Amino acid sequence: MRCIEPGDPAYDQDRRIANARFDYRPRRICYCANAGDVREALQLARNEKLRVRIRSGGHQHEGMCSGNDVMVVDLSEIDNVDVDSNGMAWVGAGATLASVYSTVWGAGRLFPGGGCGDVRVGGLVQGGGWGPYSRLLGLTCDRLAAFRIVTAAGQQIEVHGTTTDPNHKLFWAVCGAGGGNFGVVTEFRFNLPRFDGVLTSFTATWNDLRYMGPVINDWRSHFPHDIELRLTSFCRASTVEAGSPDPAAVVAGFFVGNQPTLEKMVPSLLPNTWRYATKIEFSPIHEASALPDSRRGFQHFHYQPGPPATILRAVTEPAVTVAGPPTSTCDGVPYPHKVSSCFPVPTFGADAVRAIVDYLATSPSEPAARRYLSFHSMGGRMADPSRHQWSCFYYRDKPFLLQYQAWWADRNDDALTKRCMDWIRRFRESMKPHTEGSFINFPDRDLVPNPETPEGRKALLRQYYAVNFEPLMRTKGLYDPENFFDFEMGIPPEVATEPSDTAQS
Repeated sequence: MRCIEPGDPAYDQDRRIANARFDYRPRRICYCANAGDVREALQLARNEKLRVRIRSGGHQHEGMCSGNDVMVVDLSEIDNVDVDSNGMAWVGAGATLASVYSTVWGAGRLFPGGGCGDVRVGGLVQGGGWGPYSRLLGLTCDRLAAFRIVTAAGQQIEVHGTTTDPNHKLFWAVCGAGGGNFGVVTEFRFNLPRFDGVLTSFTATWNDLRYMGPVINDWRSHFPHDIELRLTSFCRASTVEAGSPDPAAVVAGFFVGNQPTLEKMVPSLLPNTWRYATKIEFSPIHEASALPDSRRGFQHFHYQPGPPATILRAVTEPAVTVAGPPTSTCDGVPYPHKVSSCFPVPTFGADAVRAIVDYLATSPSEPAARRYLSFHSMGGRMADPSRHQWSCFYYRDKPFLLQYQAWWADRNDDALTKRCMDWIRRFRESMKPHTEGSFINFPDRDLVPNPETPEGRKALLRQYYAVNFEPLMRTKGLYDPENFFDFEMGIPPEVATEPSDTAQS
């Protein structure tokens, strides 16, 4: 185990996390290469009475993978990706999605990961995990067969996704409750389907603000409900800044199949707006095992763009500057940002879309930031009701999820930070009549008043887990009754002698 402390030459670099809005100074950062190192780190934290934060890659949007005067248990060196001939893969919690995709494609398999190459597997899986192949394969956690975890008591156990496993409740909880709650998961075993075909991506953009509403209505009416599971897409609507290269609306996605098939399919899914698109592109991605750059197969330019290139300045201490325009926030540069998320209520319709367009179109100009709303298509295999037995992810019946996003470059600009934070808050509030719940992979601590109080935290977590919250507290009580793994949005334990069965929605 290798530990970094204040005063070490690497400390300022190593304490950085992906959201540069936070400038935490942990007491110690322990890099663990295996489960034995994790046990040693946890015991050291107990001995020194340090609070613990678990960091796979540092991409927790609310910064809860670090903190002041804490021990960070860093898993980035547990980055193995081992695929056998049957498509079973052991993947370390610290493996980047880029390395996982590349390895499994080379083995003739398909992985249901996320859309950012520098994100690590550990946090993605435990939050559920949405990605470019989710309609065909389900959430990332839906392909999980087993995992290895170090508990608060220091036990190393292997948990399997079978009802006969004595730790079945723990498997259910880890699949969707978010990382850091029940222990330190070091490795995941996935059951990956065979893939020996081709992949194709597409992008359609509309620069004219008049088409923003019609495009959103077209997308929500067709893409999430289409019977073709091989196509997973997103729609993005942005504030229109003077001189910005961003289109008013984007529809893009990935298709497990060839370009001619996709070219015939997509126009019918946008029957009212396709012919008005400013630009349409199809990008064939040939045999996966021959990909020269694996990111082309999952990381889309429009999925999560970074701050405007013209205003990039130092984004962390010590100063780190970025050369050239930031094509994506998925490339390892820590930008300050704020996100929030929700799901549509059943009555979500044209009036909700009008509210979105009105808010975006009337937002005051903010040339030093990028602000937008992303829609992620769901349905398909994600909607399989049988998965409720294996995963605590509650909102499977939703057609899509919404993610509010604001990204800027200078965390030291307090006025800009406040304006971006307020923009997210007002947008989310304006959409309350049309939305509910939230997605733990896109966390927002500010959904409820007073989240720092015990009752405020419970009210906040019910937004993410709904009726599964009480069973999750009982599972927490079984595996961490002392709440050793406690953080701002951590699940509190409910200790009971005979916890009831896991809830199903």
